[in-house]
This record gives sequence, structure tokens and C-alpha cells, in this order.
Amino acid sequence: MGRARCDAPRDDAMDAPSRASSREERRRWRLLALALVASSLVAGTVYGWPPLRRSLIRAHARSGASDALSERRLAVHFTAGSWSVQGGRFIAGVSRDRFGTAFTCCACLAFVAAGAGALVSAAATDDVLLTFGMFAVGLGSGLQLCVQPVAALFPECASTVMSALSGAFQVSGLVFLALTAGDEREIAFYVFSGVAVVLFCLCYVMLPRGQSFLEVVDEDASTTSGRRAEARTARAEGVANGHSREEQLRSAEYFGLVAWFTIVVCPLQFYISAIGYALEIKGDTTGEYSSIFSAAYGAVAVFSAVGGRVADKIGQGACQGLATASVAFSFVILCLPKSAGLGVQVFGMTMYSFGRLFVFAMYFSNVGRRFGFVHYGTLCGLGLLISAIWSLIQYPLLSWAVEKGPNSANALCCAMCCVTLPYAAWLSRREAAERSERRLRAELVVR
Repeated sequence: MGRARCDAPRDDAMDAPSRASSREERRRWRLLALALVASSLVAGTVYGWPPLRRSLIRAHARSGASDALSERRLAVHFTAGSWSVQGGRFIAGVSRDRFGTAFTCCACLAFVAAGAGALVSAAATDDVLLTFGMFAVGLGSGLQLCVQPVAALFPECASTVMSALSGAFQVSGLVFLALTAGDEREIAFYVFSGVAVVLFCLCYVMLPRGQSFLEVVDEDASTTSGRRAEARTARAEGVANGHSREEQLRSAEYFGLVAWFTIVVCPLQFYISAIGYALEIKGDTTGEYSSIFSAAYGAVAVFSAVGGRVADKIGQGACQGLATASVAFSFVILCLPKSAGLGVQVFGMTMYSFGRLFVFAMYFSNVGRRFGFVHYGTLCGLGLLISAIWSLIQYPLLSWAVEKGPNSANALCCAMCCVTLPYAAWLSRREAAERSERRLRAELVVR
């Protein structure tokens, strides 16, 4: 009898680590779900610009306003939004590293709610309010940068998680398509603003106060799984282990990655700002193909996780090269004459969407894999800021396209993509050498 009474507490003690592990598992999946949902709704919303552009044109036509709604005028709004997506993430990254994940994500969502309110309140010719609205909504992209380190909770498939979050970013490009689909645009935008408030509350409650997602799942000290220890190592060290933030910033790997990303981002931004105008020149008078572009842009996100797996198999460099070539090819198709028909442009828009998805996925994944997550916000944010400054040339490019025809600007964008391909080849060779070195070390250990 006495022995039986002693056995019960021993069994409970043996079950305690199991229960703690189960709680940890549920927490990490809840955090990943929140990161995916929030990114899918607010991170890259401004890149769904073509349907909103068409909605503003229709609203302006119905209003009977005398002032013209020129393509350059519309381009200012998108340029403001796309710049804040890139440049704002630098501020978000620094804020995340300094003030924590929850604070920064909540601030981003507050801007989204305010921006959505501005967009719904503005007339088609209210340049100030529309520009502010796009800029504020674009600041929501900082949320995605802040939640990317959730990948540290999944060290066995970190690249896949980061690629999936990049896919979620692209899904958010469908938001404007959905909000402008019906006749009740005002109600739809107010609902979207309310959704941002709900996400604000969830992020405040669930996200870590500091930098690391490990602090959220690490609440039970008795849980000491190998996975968690592995996650700590991945977060603290990355591939460039033992290096300070300044050393990482000065490294050839970081310089090459940022240079590649900066050059390629400009054509990526220009494509979205110009695609509606280019399609109209080719005969899309109803905006049908602009809507198809937005749908294709978001739909390819279902393949986002594939990018991480492909990168694991063939290497980051090869995957970055394929993504860049896909974007370049989309501009080649955009240069085809009107006689080629609009159907071929669907293929080009799909190639662009795939290329864009993997360009961003590889950028975020490469930073995380090579440098870890300790200085992730600053490293990613600085690269995004540099790319944002460079991508401002998208506006004069659009002006050039309107004045001289789009083909010259399209050809220049194609050339900008192609000039970065030698970097992808260099990175691919470097990764091959690193893999060979790791195999050699493993063989020596076995011997």
C-alpha cells in the first residue's frame, strides 16, 4: 500500500516534462500561426496597388471632377507606400532590436489602422490624404520583419518557415483586390481597419516583449529539449558565429547580399507601379488583367515554403539566381508588342510573381541563416533602407515610360536584374565550397 502511494507522485513527476513539452509545442505553433495571419493581412498590402488604382480612376470618373488624375499623380501614392514598406522596415528592425517584438508590431498595426482610415476618407484627387494613407499602410510591413525570427523555434525547418512568411507577405497583396471588389468600398476599408485593431490586441498579448521568441515558449525551466537548445544556437550564432554586429555589417557576404537585393528591388517596385498602365496600352481597358495580376501575385504564395526547401537542396545562390532570372524574363514578356495579345502577359505576370516571392524569401532567409537572429532586425532593416533609397528611381522611370513608351524602361529593368547574376554564381560556388568543407570535417570526426 505504502509503495503504491509513493509510486503515484513519481509518475506525476515523470509526466511533468511531457506536459511542459506539450505546452511549449502548442505555444510555438500558435506564435507561427499569428505571424502568418498577421503578415498575410498587413505586411505587403500596398503591393496590391493595381486594383486600388483602378478604383480611384473609376471614382474620379464618377465624381465628374475637372482636375486630371494623371498617371504621374497616381504613381506618387504608390511610390510613398512602396518606399515605406522598404525604408520603414529599417526603423522597425532597429525598434525590434531595441524595444522588443511586441511593441514594434503593435506600432506597425496602429499605422495600418490609421492608413486604412485615411484611404477610405480620401477623394480620388486628395493627394495628401492618399499619399499619407499608402505610406502609413506600408509601415505595416515592419511587422513581418519582426516576426521572421519565429523561425528560431523551428530549427529543423527554419528556411521553410521564413519562406512561408515571405509567402504570407505576398498574400497580403490580395487585400486591396478584396477591398475594392464590391460597391461598399468604405465599409470594407473600415472592416480592414478593425481587423488591424484586433491583430494589435493579439500581438500585444502573445508576442515576446524582448527580441527572442524563445522567451515566450521557455516559460517552464524543466523543458530542456534538444530542439530548444538547437534553436538557441541558431539564434545566437547563425553561420557567421562569433562575429559582432559591426563585423557582420562589414563582411563580404552581407555587402554582396544587400547589393544584389538593392539592385533587383527597383525593377520589382517599378513593375507594380507600371503594370496597370502597361496593360491598358496593350488593350486592357476594363482593368480585367490588372485584377488577374493581383490574383496571380497572391496565389503563388502557396509555393512559398517550396523556396526554403529548394534553397536547402540547391543552395541560396542558385535559388537567388533563378529568382532574378524569372523577374528579368517577365520584363522581356512585357516588351512584346500589342499584337502578341494579353494572354501571354498572364504568363509574364506569373513569372514576375514567382521571382518576386523568392527574391524576398531568399533575402530574409540568407540573413537569418548566415548571421543568426541576434541582430536580425538591424541587418535586414539596413538592407531594406538602402534598397528603398535606390528604388526611388521607380518614379522617374515611370515618367520616362509615360513619355517615351514603356519598352525602354522595361529593357533597363531587365538589364538591372541580369547584372546581378554573377553575384548569384559567386554565392553558389562559395556555398559549394562550404558544403565540401563541412563534409570533410565530418569525415575526419568519424575517423
